[in-house]
Amino acid sequence: MKRLKQNVLAAVIAATYTVTMSAATASSHREAPFITENPKVDATDFYMFRSYEPGREAFVTLVANYNPLQDAYGGPNYFSLAQDALYEIHIDNNGDAIEDLTFQFQFDNKLGNKGAGAALAINGKNVAVPLKNIGGVTSSDNSKLNFTESYTVNVVSGDRRTGTKAAVVGSNNGLADFAKPYDNVGEKTF
Repeated sequence: MKRLKQNVLAAVIAATYTVTMSAATASSHREAPFITENPKVDATDFYMFRSYEPGREAFVTLVANYNPLQDAYGGPNYFSLAQDALYEIHIDNNGDAIEDLTFQFQFDNKLGNKGAGAALAINGKNVAVPLKNIGGVTSSDNSKLNFTESYTVNVVSGDRRTGTKAAVVGSNNGLADFAKPYDNVGEKTF
């Protein structure tokens, strides 16, 4: 009986150790305490890979994620990207730990209905809608969006503050303003 108690105790200790150690090393995407006050600029993930589209094999694709833990079930409203922040991706091409290229992104957010926001008629009154969408959204019809985000991109060669800055423009329209696709907020919207 004493042996059984010792074996059970050893198993409980081992299980407790295993559970606490694996939980202690799990990523929360909230590494720095100060960033919890600014979730719109919390960089959570960064991906870089060689493009796989035909004819673009010599290109590198960069993807940066911000705003942690925003899943489709976390709505109905989500964090937008900050209008007063400068989002940057720094590239060091020669391994000297100094940026050679910097991609700078700045965002602009607008309410739908030409800035007035969407409203629904309820009991004869137009009531402003506090949601980012008021119905289904598809790639060909975003008329139900009540909130849009756009952005500009600059590429800086050399030091990110004193280097040579050039605006990125669309290859099909020559405009420097790009529409950010609406976030995936679930299947009932898309």
